[in-house]
Amino acid sequence: MTYWNNRSILVTGGAGFIGAHLVESLTRKGASVRVADNLERGKHVFGADVDFRNEDLRDPAACERVCRDVEVVFHLASKVGGIGYYLSRPAEVLFDNSQIDANVLQASMKAGVARYLYAGSAHIYPIELQTSPDAPLIHEDQAIPAHPELSYGWAKLLGEKQIEYAIAQGTDLRAAIVRIIGAYGPSQDVDLATGSAIPVFIRRAIEFPERKPYRVLGTGVETRSYCYISDIVEGFLIAVEKLAEKQFIGPLNLGAERRISIGDLAREIIRISGKDIEIEFDASHPTVIWGQALDCSRAKEVLDGWVPKVSLREGLEICYRQLERQLSARSLTGNAS
Repeated sequence: MTYWNNRSILVTGGAGFIGAHLVESLTRKGASVRVADNLERGKHVFGADVDFRNEDLRDPAACERVCRDVEVVFHLASKVGGIGYYLSRPAEVLFDNSQIDANVLQASMKAGVARYLYAGSAHIYPIELQTSPDAPLIHEDQAIPAHPELSYGWAKLLGEKQIEYAIAQGTDLRAAIVRIIGAYGPSQDVDLATGSAIPVFIRRAIEFPERKPYRVLGTGVETRSYCYISDIVEGFLIAVEKLAEKQFIGPLNLGAERRISIGDLAREIIRISGKDIEIEFDASHPTVIWGQALDCSRAKEVLDGWVPKVSLREGLEICYRQLERQLSARSLTGNAS
């Protein structure tokens, strides 16, 4: 019997990409799962075994409702989007995410939640550390002095500090903070305007040549690191289990250290497609972050040897075949977009 069997769990933002995969893993382990999400972005539909609550977590009363009678909170809820969304709505992103984080944390403490995981982000790191495609791997202690490029990163950093100060002030809450980088996997947003690189590149390859050219925004030399969703979820679960030993864990970088250029990522997906596709790079698109990769050695040390198990090639293959089936089914039912 595992720690999770019959455990009462709340996943905020559980209808989103990462949240839905986490919920699926928890239910398989026998947990009793509640999801709180306003479906602003996440669209996942849950079965009867999940207690779904359509709530706006900017409302403190809503947070108090969903935190009642749960032992563990995974706090993933956040206003998220593509780079264009963050740049066009910086104040809204900062205000709403700070408010959501404060509300969920305060409600968790008030309800006597035992363990709490905060899903942070690589976007908290100073932009000066990400100005080159081959910039050195970033360590956790390099977040301060702070200078995130986006208001989203500032909000996430504030969310971390709220937890640290609450524990310093004397709460009984046990908390873990993980900084996620490059999570990807099946069921991500595939909209060409709002989706992230991997699902968009895969969709473009599947729909080529009917939809062409095969366009990639940027120069192609920008680098990123990517971590398959099952490895991210495993890191979450181990972090919460380890809270049996200490009150506070983290912050921990959680992801894969291997980086790949955006151009090579597109080429790898094209190789999987088996098609002869020429890439058209749109260098007029402004590059905000040239290189983003984290040192994740601390997570390996603290989380009992955790390391990503799924290779990028294997993960891309899984995602390609899943989306291929999904788009084929849409086409057959007349729902292709």
